[in-house]
Amino acid sequence: MTIHLTPEQEQRVQAVMGRGSYASVEEVVDAGLAAVEERIVPGFAGTQEELNALLAEGLASKELTEAEFWGGVNTQTDSLLVDHNSGLRS
Repeated sequence: MTIHLTPEQEQRVQAVMGRGSYASVEEVVDAGLAAVEERIVPGFAGTQEELNALLAEGLASKELTEAEFWGGVNTQTDSLLVDHNSGLRS
């Protein structure tokens, strides 16, 4: 598959790679797709700002592997869902 990026999108990808978080364009795209998948998960109770904060935290971290980052996102998302569902039952 071939994709075409706007100059702004290409700069954004290069900026992410420049921070050392990802070594290749493919890794950036994979992380972006994972973020989209997280956003469309039915029942996600967090706000877009909360998700953005989690993603920014992971991108800024050079100590976490991608798997560790997404594991943390999943854990926090699960916690938000439990809190949300508990509130619905009260």
